[in-house]
This record gives sequence, C-alpha cells and structure tokens, in this order.
Amino acid sequence: MLRGRVVDGGTGAGLAGAEVSAAGRRAVTDSAGGWWLQAVPGTLRVRRLGYAPRDVTARAGEEIRVQLDPLAIMLDAVIVTAARREQKLADAIPEVRLLTRQDVERSGGGDVSAVLAQVTGNQPEGGVPAGSGVLLQGLGSQRVLVLLDGQPLVGRINGNFDLSRLPSSMVDRIEIVRGPQSTLYGSDAMGGVVNILTRAPAQRMAGSLSVVGGTQARRELSGNASATRGRLGFSLDAGTRSEALAPGLEGDDGTQARRWNVAPRLQWKGGEGVSVEAAGLVIGERQRYRTGQLFHFGDNIQLAARLGMAWQRGARRLAPTISWTRFDHLSRASTSGQPASDSGQRDVQDVLQAEVTYNGPLPGGLLDAGLVLRHDAIRADRVRGVTRALDGVEGYAQGSWSVGALSLSPGVRVSRHAQWGNAVTPRVAALLRPSPAIAMRASVGAGYRAPDFKELYLDFVNAAAGYAVAGNPGLRPEHSLNATLGVEAVGSRFYGITSVYTNRLRDFIDFGAPDAGGTYTYQNIGRGVTRGLDVEAGWTPRRARVEMGYAWLDAFDAATSAPLLGRSRHSAHLTGSLPLRGAAVSGTLRYTGRAPSRRNDATGAITAWRDAFTRADLRVQVPVSSSLRLSGGVDNLFDARPAGTWPGFTGRRMYAGATWGR
Repeated sequence: MLRGRVVDGGTGAGLAGAEVSAAGRRAVTDSAGGWWLQAVPGTLRVRRLGYAPRDVTARAGEEIRVQLDPLAIMLDAVIVTAARREQKLADAIPEVRLLTRQDVERSGGGDVSAVLAQVTGNQPEGGVPAGSGVLLQGLGSQRVLVLLDGQPLVGRINGNFDLSRLPSSMVDRIEIVRGPQSTLYGSDAMGGVVNILTRAPAQRMAGSLSVVGGTQARRELSGNASATRGRLGFSLDAGTRSEALAPGLEGDDGTQARRWNVAPRLQWKGGEGVSVEAAGLVIGERQRYRTGQLFHFGDNIQLAARLGMAWQRGARRLAPTISWTRFDHLSRASTSGQPASDSGQRDVQDVLQAEVTYNGPLPGGLLDAGLVLRHDAIRADRVRGVTRALDGVEGYAQGSWSVGALSLSPGVRVSRHAQWGNAVTPRVAALLRPSPAIAMRASVGAGYRAPDFKELYLDFVNAAAGYAVAGNPGLRPEHSLNATLGVEAVGSRFYGITSVYTNRLRDFIDFGAPDAGGTYTYQNIGRGVTRGLDVEAGWTPRRARVEMGYAWLDAFDAATSAPLLGRSRHSAHLTGSLPLRGAAVSGTLRYTGRAPSRRNDATGAITAWRDAFTRADLRVQVPVSSSLRLSGGVDNLFDARPAGTWPGFTGRRMYAGATWGR
C-alpha cells in the first residue's frame, strides 16, 4: 500500500480533493491532504484543479509528500454567476473575477470587505452610519448588487451595504462580474454583482477552528464542521468577532464593533438528478462610533434563509428557489458610552422572493431563463405611513450560441413593479477565443436601479437644523448604458487581463433644491459618466506568486463636468507570495490616488480632497503539522495616515492566529 500527503507548494497547507492515480487505480485526498492507495511502487500522477499536475516516483515504505504549484489563473474553475448556471471560468462570456478560498485566507481579512480590497479598481468606500462598501466601475455600493449563494441580501443603510458585516470564515469563493448585470439580476446591479458563495458540505467528515487576536482589540473565533453521509450532507459555520473600530470610518475615537454569526446548510441528493438544499444565516451586530460629543449606536440583525430544489436531466435543468432576507436596524444616540434603552429609531427591511430558473438547449445553443416574483417591505419610523410594501414580477431570457471561436449571448429582462412601472434591460455580450490562451470579450448592456423605500416615502424633520427631507412617490428608476471591451492572455505561469469600459447614467436620484420651507425632496435630476481602464497581470515562477493591477477611472457629472465625489482617478496594487524556510510569506502594496471629498453645490468647484496614500500589508503562514497552521501579519505596515478622512484608516494594525483542521 502507498500513502502520502499532497500540499500547496506555496503555503504548505494540505490540499483536499487532489487526485492521485497509478496503474489504473486512483485516490482522492482528504481534508488534510492525506491519501492511500492499493498499488505497487512506481510513477504516480497527482492532479488538482488550479494546480499544475505532477508526476512523482513512489517507493514502498515511504510517506510520499507531493507539492503542487498553483497555476496563474484557474480557467477550469466552475463558476455560476455569469450565466446563472455552472460553467467553466474560461467559457464565461462576460469577464468574471474569481477569489478562491486560498485568496480569502491569503488576504488575512476577517470579513468580506477586507478580502475585496485586493480587487483591482475597488476603492475604499465608507458610509454613515458606519459601513464598508464596494465600488465597481466608479459606481458605489448603492448600485452594486450583493448576493449570498445567488440570492439577494437586504440590509442597506442610506444606500450602503456594509460588507464587513459578512465574515470571511464562511466563504468558499467570491465571484465578481463588473458592469451592468440587470438582464440577469434586476435592480441594483448597475455597477456589477458580487456573489458570495458559502462552503458546501464536504465529502468526508471535516472541521476547523480558528482564533485570531490583534491590536485595537481585534478578537475572532470561528469554526466549521461538515460531512456527507449517503445522500445527505450538512455544514455549519459559526463565529464571533470584535474590535475597537467601526467599519468604514476614519479614526478610532470611541469606536467599537461586535458581531456573531451562525450559518447552517443541508443538502440532499436524490436519484434521477434531483437535489434539495436548505441554508440559513444569522448575524448579530453592535456598533458604536462618535461625532463630536455624541455617541452613535447601531444594533443590527441580519437574517437570510433559502430553500431550493433542482432537477437535471442531460443539458436541461429546472430549479425553483424561495428565499427570504431581513435586516433589522436600531439606531440610537447618547452623550455617554451607553445608549438609552427606550430611545432610537427602528428600520426593518424584508425581501421575499420566489424564483424559477431554467437552463436548457436551444437550436445550436443554450437558453438561460427565469421568472421572479418579489415582495419588498419596510417598517421604519421615518417612512411615511411607517409600513410600506412593493410587489413586482420579472422575467428574463438569455441565449448563448457558439460558431467556431466566437460565442454570442444576447439577453433581455422585463420588470413590472406596482409603484414605478416597467423597465426593459437588454444586453449583448460576445467572446472570441482565437486560441486556448487568448480571449477577447465585449458587451453592450443596460442597467437600472429602482428607487428604494426612503427615496419614495421618507418623512424626516430635523427641527434643530431647520430642514426636512421628504420622499417622492413619483420617482422613476435610474438607468445606465454600458460598453465594455476586454482582452485576456493566459498561460500556465502567466496571465494578463485588460479591459476598458464606459457607463452613461441618467435619472440619478438625488436631492433637489429646498422649497421655501426648507424641505428637500428626492428627484430624478442627475446625469453622469464613468469610464476607465483596468489592467491585471500575474506570474507564478515555481512556488512563488506575483500579481499586479492598475485602474484608471474618470467619473464626472455629465451636466457640469464636475468630478464625482469619493473616487480616485488612479489606483494600483502589487501582491506577492513566497515560500521561505517552511513558511509562506505574502505581502500587498496598494496605492490609491487623491479623491475629491467635497464641492460647492452652487459652482460645482471642488473644495476638499482626500490625499493619495500607499498602504503595505504583510502576512506569514507557518504549517506546524498536517492539522495546525499558525499565521500573523501587519496591516498598514508603514503606518500611513492620509489626510482627508479616508474610510477605514486607523494606523498600523497587527494580528496573530492559529487554525486547527481544514
């Protein structure tokens, strides 16, 4: 009998799911990378998705340790976001940025926001109340759709979705599709889609436990357990996090954030291509931050539940899904470090969605189609009537045809909502692959964002400041028109991706001029343009890895030519990892150019800027044994403190941690 272990050549961590074969026999590695095989000594072939295959010579009586080197890019990885069905990354017609579990661990981030910071073109975006969002193609969190396992997550405060609320411990991978995706996903996807995919049940019993501690009172504890028995699989992620910071805010005066999370998942696979899956997520959060002498408090509960079934026979797949998500936000204030128990304003948001998707053959191609029934509701003290609800129905269809090296995918979505009427969002995308190593992608598509409840029905009076804000039930959806062109070159050790884009936006929702009584009202008044260039490249010399990226962004008001606030024209990053004396050392250097932060509303002139800054992060991972890994790192190594209130900057931060299991 032969036995051994397969590990990542860069980190030394065991690789689950690697295939070891010899003389017609094969074995698959367990959660720690271990394997055994009833075969005679000789040549072994070792393969795993995302790694270069390797042949080794096996000798009887020895434990065979095989190191696999990662490929530059995982073209064979299976993704689901680009077409709402499983397909290889190489076959996706729109450009998809994939962050794997290894990327998540390499970042050292405890939440999704910290992980996404490594994506080219994603700039820091804060929010008040506290939050940390994402910016894609110059469009901020309010216009980027966040999905959890393909289903929408509610939970925006003043338009901003706080991605730091979501723990990275439960993430298997993140798929990012830039540019308007309203054809497949509807409202809020004008800038793109971020699909956070959680861990599926493992084929064998597996579990892990991680602890992290660091400066500014960072404390994290997370665990995962999963297994499959027969046709039934389960997984459970749970954890708690705390730190003396508030996400998305500059500074740490009086700040605090505490969170806990539980995410169960059940999966049953029956016969004849039938499967059923149920999953849930509960996150509890308490935040505190300070403005002047006043402390602000946010108590939040994030809930999500999903029940889905899939039937597949050959190329045909039918999948009905019901999902529900709720965000319960209580906002309070006090002059002391504790809120008054009977104070505050509550905001409860709900989305209930029923969806049926169909994937199947067309003459010469494939069809991806679906029907969505959606119910949105809000109960908020500042909304006129306190309780409001909106119902809508949407249908979409997208075809894909390939002729030789060319693939073409036209699609359209038709949306009907009771409050604001109809929206039609078409898109045409094309992929030309003249060789396996070269891909050229192009798309032209429309996007839209429906007005939210507060823009429609807000009823707020600030008597002390002498103004009021009123919603406008007559608002129309925002619309965009996007064109994107990209070129990709990929080898086993190198990849390079370049894309250019332009977005033309109309009917932006913003405040109009106040009336004689000082009341501001939301109106469709804005027009804007965002256009830019993204360049990414990577190189994997043996077990090392180097990645770099640069983004140029031009974002301005189409009527006045004034730049849009909070957006840097230039940003870049350089990331490298290197095995060193049994440890894996990785570092990231990020540059963000200066950005306008305030302007004169009368003249459009910029009156304040955020300074440019360069941030360096360093991380070390040390595998002690097959089941124990130690890690440590420093964020903002050189203690950069740029002027201009960049969100999330609080000086140098250090941390250390340990992980048991896999």
